Amino acid sequence: MATVNTSSLDNVLKRVLAVANQEQNTYYSPYIYTQHRNVIESLLLSELVKSYPANNDVIAQITPFVKIAIIPVTDGYIQLPDGTGKDPAYRNILGAPMIFSNPNDTSECGAPIEPLTPENFKIGILKSGCKLNPVNIVPQSEFAYRLKSSYDFPTFENPIGYFMDANKIKICPFALTKIAVMYAKKERILNYGYVPQPDDTYLYDESTTIDTEFDSNAFTPIFNACMALYSAYAKNQELQNWTALLQEKGIL
Repeated sequence: MATVNTSSLDNVLKRVLAVANQEQNTYYSPYIYTQHRNVIESLLLSELVKSYPANNDVIAQITPFVKIAIIPVTDGYIQLPDGTGKDPAYRNILGAPMIFSNPNDTSECGAPIEPLTPENFKIGILKSGCKLNPVNIVPQSEFAYRLKSSYDFPTFENPIGYFMDANKIKICPFALTKIAVMYAKKERILNYGYVPQPDDTYLYDESTTIDTEFDSNAFTPIFNACMALYSAYAKNQELQNWTALLQEKGIL
């Protein structure tokens, strides 16, 4: 029997309507619910990125979005994934980009094991005969200053970089050939698929649904946020008060 993702669009909607003691009809339409969920997904992912890897809950909730890309250095910079290649589109970097460096402090070393995941990342790099050195992201002014420094010039042991734009990072030393980046990919634009019925109700249509990539670990914050937005949309002050109280007590 397949495991139900409690964070799915249909499951969360049913839970919210059950608490509100409302039927599934066009009073709270799939269109409005989908808008609410897209806002919630984006805000939740932003908050998880800010606090990653603060605790196990944060790690568990953000895991479906965590990706690792091995990006070649071209003309001294790396282009973060835009979704047109094999890697999903970049949203936010998690931690610092890392360079591959062998024991002789050059950028050449063996290929890491595939596929790279957050779980096997460091093991895979070590097995390839490499070590990992973090790229220190600095302002452009400091980057330019360091290039002129006689005592603090970037090395394979202490590489630096700066964002040339939102998706491009300039890297030094310029002899580096590839950079490993752990990042959060962009969230999907969700859509709750449904079939309208003559009595203003509707039936869930899985075939036209674009569902969440969050899994059951993220049910609590998603459900809490949906309850808050639903009660505000319904202008139900009593439900708003109950929701706030239950969240304050840690019950929702």
